[in-house]
Amino acid sequence: MIHELSILIPTRNDACLTQVRDLQQMASSIEGLRYEIIVSDDASTDEETRRQNAMINEIEHCALVRHTENTGRAANRNFLARQARYEWLLFLDCNVKFDNERFLRNYIESDETDIVNGGIVAKTDKSLSDSNLRYMYEKKIEAAHTASERNKRPYQSFRTSNFMVRRNVMLKHPLDESVPGYGYEDVLFGKTLCKNSLKIKHIDNPVVMTHFEDNEKYVAKIEEAMNTLHALRNDLTGYSPLLSAAATLRKFHLTPLFMLFFKKNAQRIRANLAGTSPSIRWLNIYKLAYYLSIEEKNHR
Repeated sequence: MIHELSILIPTRNDACLTQVRDLQQMASSIEGLRYEIIVSDDASTDEETRRQNAMINEIEHCALVRHTENTGRAANRNFLARQARYEWLLFLDCNVKFDNERFLRNYIESDETDIVNGGIVAKTDKSLSDSNLRYMYEKKIEAAHTASERNKRPYQSFRTSNFMVRRNVMLKHPLDESVPGYGYEDVLFGKTLCKNSLKIKHIDNPVVMTHFEDNEKYVAKIEEAMNTLHALRNDLTGYSPLLSAAATLRKFHLTPLFMLFFKKNAQRIRANLAGTSPSIRWLNIYKLAYYLSIEEKNHR
């Protein structure tokens, strides 16, 4: 059983005061647990967010660190690992909630491996079930992301939203700060863990996602992630299902036909995904086609 824990939350323009209060209450109720909660604000520009998060410093065993310049998602997590004082680090996304009062206990009782990944679920909200693309996507993949399913492909299933790791492991194998833009730093980190034979244990101890960006913002993030994937394609071969799908199309010489269909329908598909009644079945098609369009532009 773990007796000391650094709880680390990277944030930018998201208030996490309530989240910190909930975690502090859970941690303080565990007898004998030495803990700290550190929030690293990566140069937030929203004044209300900054005002709320400033109150974190008033909570016992909690601290807020503010950066004057935006360093990026990976760099912010690496910074938190260096700041932490305890042997075990629990990384959590900002703005998530907990529906299990044993959330921290489940982690501190799972110390027989190098990394423990708890998972993530989307808060059930029927008002979003036909209108919010991010919500629809997260709900669709939940069944495939239980601990039993994630343990079948432990490295490929790794997500940075909710995981515990030994501090010496994180310092020796930091997240790659050269990852351009949004997306895939967790997949790349999973590959690093695999390459170095570090063991991951997936458990059913999810955080609850409560914030879902609007459809236009989510589609823009998907497009940015596809650019990131293209930049990392040589590193992530065998770790990205989308790269495998692109390779299959090339193998059977189907890429030209697929892209012909996409070019004729791209605007209509994107408008649907970014609109008020998106169709989830178009999402993976759009991802793959958008990635292949980036390949096409870069190989002319």
